[in-house]
Amino acid sequence: MPDQSLYKLRDAVRDYARSQAPDIQSFCGDALFEDHDTQEIEVRTLAVVDKIGVLGDHCSPATQSLFDAVIAAAPHLYWQHSYTPEDDGIDQYYLDNSGWFNLIAPSGPFLSEKIRVSIGFWNKGLVYPNHWHEPEEIYLTIAGSAQYISHGRMAVRGGPGTTICHYSNQPHSAVFDEAPLLAAAFWRGDNLERKSVIEAQR
Repeated sequence: MPDQSLYKLRDAVRDYARSQAPDIQSFCGDALFEDHDTQEIEVRTLAVVDKIGVLGDHCSPATQSLFDAVIAAAPHLYWQHSYTPEDDGIDQYYLDNSGWFNLIAPSGPFLSEKIRVSIGFWNKGLVYPNHWHEPEEIYLTIAGSAQYISHGRMAVRGGPGTTICHYSNQPHSAVFDEAPLLAAAFWRGDNLERKSVIEAQR
């Protein structure tokens, strides 16, 4: 059974969707609120996890409880990277200053084949290179900010509470030039855990 802090984090995500983000609630549908089967996961941390606390003063009143739930759950999760230095636009500095975990996913502590809910941190000064993936996606900024750049749309500067939608295979990137970012990503569709494609690999 997952640590109780993970249940509290899942509850915080659900409460936020119900009360603050009807677009996320509609996007995920019942898959976000069902009684998920659970599994034990390996606990793995990254050095960058200790840096998330700097964003405590960069939430909104609406996202503060969600941020606090991430901090409480962080020691009980499997933190990871999507890429390696062999991927275009990714170097060791990027890896040392970013990381993410699955909360609800085919391989998460809460199991779902319908959606994937991941939460990630990127430190100030990073650029997430242009990439895409088959599942549709909504980003939710929990704390900090980013410039979200999506093919076919004007760039958006997003702070706490901002949501950004990406269609299937829509190229997008993010620049963390003003602050670090803590964000949740909600995915739906096929191949929920297939690695995203960096632009130069297309």
